[in-house]
Amino acid sequence: MDQSFLPGPPPLAHSGHFEVVIGGCGPVGMTLANLLGIHGVRTLVLERNPGTVEEPRAIAIDAEALRTMQNAGLYDAVAEDMLLGFHVDYVNGRGRGLFSISLSQTPYGHAQQNSFDQPLLERQLLGGLARFPHVEVRFGHAVESFESSADGVVVRGRRVDGEGFAVEGGYLVGCDGGRSAVRQHLGIEMRGHTAPQRWLVVDTRDPHLAETLECRFFCDPARPGMTLRKRHQKRRWEWMLMPGETEEQLLDDGMIQSLLHPHTRVEQVTIERKCVYTFHSIVADRYRVGRVLIAGDAAHMMPPFAGQGMNGGIRDALNLSWKLALVTRGLAGDSLLDTYETERRAHVIAATALANRLGALIQPTSRIRAGLRDLFFWALNLTRAGQRAFDRQLVGTLRAPRMSQGAVLPPGPGTGSVAGQYIVQPKVRRAGGDEVELDSVLGPWFAVVGLNADPTETLPADTRATWERFGARLVHVVPRGTAPSGRSVEDVTGALASWLGSGGEPYAVIRPDKFCAAQFGPSNAAEITNRVLGLLGASPGLPRIQPRSSEDPA
Repeated sequence: MDQSFLPGPPPLAHSGHFEVVIGGCGPVGMTLANLLGIHGVRTLVLERNPGTVEEPRAIAIDAEALRTMQNAGLYDAVAEDMLLGFHVDYVNGRGRGLFSISLSQTPYGHAQQNSFDQPLLERQLLGGLARFPHVEVRFGHAVESFESSADGVVVRGRRVDGEGFAVEGGYLVGCDGGRSAVRQHLGIEMRGHTAPQRWLVVDTRDPHLAETLECRFFCDPARPGMTLRKRHQKRRWEWMLMPGETEEQLLDDGMIQSLLHPHTRVEQVTIERKCVYTFHSIVADRYRVGRVLIAGDAAHMMPPFAGQGMNGGIRDALNLSWKLALVTRGLAGDSLLDTYETERRAHVIAATALANRLGALIQPTSRIRAGLRDLFFWALNLTRAGQRAFDRQLVGTLRAPRMSQGAVLPPGPGTGSVAGQYIVQPKVRRAGGDEVELDSVLGPWFAVVGLNADPTETLPADTRATWERFGARLVHVVPRGTAPSGRSVEDVTGALASWLGSGGEPYAVIRPDKFCAAQFGPSNAAEITNRVLGLLGASPGLPRIQPRSSEDPA
């Protein structure tokens, strides 16, 4: 970032020390701030704009992101205004179906994809931050530069009135979008490519199509496009600009009405937003330099065809939140933050590749290529087995990755086969008889889950004491059909017992982001516990963790 326009350190308008400073108050920055708030981390969010966004941008939120909202104590607030799960179909230029898929319930307790309105979501995320006296948001504060040292980061910038400010933080996280000032100041390169196609994006309010069409991709070589329904009669439309067309032509209301005319009653449509986008497939070389990290669009951007852009950023926020909480509280080594890039970057690259593959199905403007694509799907749809195989491949790629590196022990003898996997979230029944989602029992921090083995009674005493000092919840799960008692919970669906049982060991260490760090049995409990804590840079002799926040969504 060019700082030649800065005459020197600006006078301090506001000062103070925070454990984490977040640059950017979009969905990723506010999700991170809410999660840090849950963990009791003193946090400051700086945003150059005067408030949250007023125009729709991202429109799809997936099962993992909704589970993150659940663990941040915000699910009920955000889900009320979402379309939870929807049916997607892909049709060719003659209106014939190529394939369709239902993005409904997943093993994680939520639908695979859900549509939302970003301005409303941002207001709800901002409202969530009001719960925490140790989290502060300052709008109208643009981050311009920062200075790092062994002890922390000094963040400098200017307020909307032109007055300079400086704040101190233990760590800085740049969640400031694709043109990230934080990333540019670090000199981190983004690598990948920009698609040659440009797309018109239109957000409308349309009572005619409110219930009749959920999500459709128009794989028409004459003009590829798509539409997605949202709640409250709102809808997103996207169309590709064809050769020779200008932005001005496509942004004309008359042109937009002609594009809408085959699908709806244009006289009932209200246009809320219109713009032209170019899609990028780019990933940052690095996600961390010392005490400064980047997340969301600052670290990666991808086409929208898989609905993973913002969701990848929310995964970033979840992955970072508990690691920052451990490090800032002196409970883990600073090297734990290196696992953030290790665990997240590879999955971002895979998600971007999926988005590009789906885009290749939608975007051909050559009638020959489109015809070959149509022929492929005609052959695929001849058998139900071919359809199911394609569905499994597509949905499987969208779901949570399996981690083999980072703050997890690789699966193997003594560590269990589910190590590195994202734990399922079925309904469970507590001893009192009430049924709840599993995460309400696990809580927002670490948990040690025992299948048919109560960790409070069957874990070796030293191992149990270590996990209790670490603040982990000890959860006893019994299979379906077994009456729960005491601290136990019954898996009413059988899914959790099946997942845990497949690992071959009775105990599983579940991280705050709901990935399994390791499995173990009574004979190697101490060894595996020490190995997991070693990955965190922690010590078995750590003092007991006392939450600093009264907020606990569980």
